Amino acid sequence: MRALYDRLPGPPAAKALQMGLIVVVALIVLFFVYDWIGTNLLDTGGTIG
Repeated sequence: MRALYDRLPGPPAAKALQMGLIVVVALIVLFFVYDWIGTNLLDTGGTIG
C-alpha cells in the first residue's frame, strides 16, 4: 500500500484522495464479485427437484 501511495502523482492531499477513491472502487468491485459468486457458483438453498 505504501509503494502504491508513493507512486501516485501530486501533493499528499491529492494522494490521499486518490487512495480513498481506489479503496472505494475496490470495495465496489469486490461486492459485485462476491454477489456473482453467490448467485452463480454457490448453493442457493433451494430444494432438490
